[in-house]
Formats: sequence, structure tokens, C-alpha cells
Amino acid sequence: MSLEFFNGLSGTLAIVLTEPTENVAANLSNQRAAATATITEVSFAPNVFEDGDFRDLTDDEFDRVVLDLPALNLRGFGDPVEHRAPNGKCFTVRDLVAAISETERSTRQQSQWFGGIDVHHIFFEGIHEGDDGVWEIYWGS
Repeated sequence: MSLEFFNGLSGTLAIVLTEPTENVAANLSNQRAAATATITEVSFAPNVFEDGDFRDLTDDEFDRVVLDLPALNLRGFGDPVEHRAPNGKCFTVRDLVAAISETERSTRQQSQWFGGIDVHHIFFEGIHEGDDGVWEIYWGS
């Protein structure tokens, strides 16, 4: 298994809202969602940082087994979401990318940052199993 490979991937969560984001403050580039904005789309497309540059994953890397579990509960900034391995045995990179996207698509609206949905913490920093058995998605800013 290669969870270390998966957690070493780079990528950002793309969040499309019904309203444009706003500056948190005049002298900062940080963005926040309006309190009335809702999510219309979420996607996560990781890449590999190698030799000082980013590249897309190969098909072999996407097919690499990274978790030998038939199911997992995954949490971002909202309630945990249960995911079953498509083959019933284990998760590949491709499977976990889909699980992360689905978890965030269905729960990110539960987050709050400066009065709206958190659109700031979107830089992937890996997944880690919590003491309660729920896997946490770590997002940085």
C-alpha cells in the first residue's frame, strides 16, 4: 500500500459558488464566500510535485492501491461520509480522489469561515485516520 504516496500528492479543491467570493480585508488576498452563497460544483484534481514542477498523475499512479479497506468514513469540514471501495476490497488513488470530491461536494457547505462557506482552506495536505476511526481530510491555506 502507498498511503504515503497519496498523502504526498499536491492539489487544490475547486469550489464553484452561486455568488462570487469577496476579499476578507482590503489589504489581504484571502477570499471568503458571501453568507448567501451556495455550492454548485466541487472538484479535486491532485498532481505530483517532481523535479521542481507539477505534473499530472499517470494511469499507473491513479490505479495504485493506497488503502486496504473495503469501506471508510471520510470527513472534511462537515459530517463524515461513508464510502465503499468500488472493488469491495481496497481503495486506489482514483477511488480516494473520487471519495474526497464526493465528501466535499456533499458536506463543505457545513463549514464556516468569515461568515460563509470555507473557500480558503483548499490545499490538500493528506488524509489521516482519527482516534474514532473516521478518516480526516486535511486542508491547508
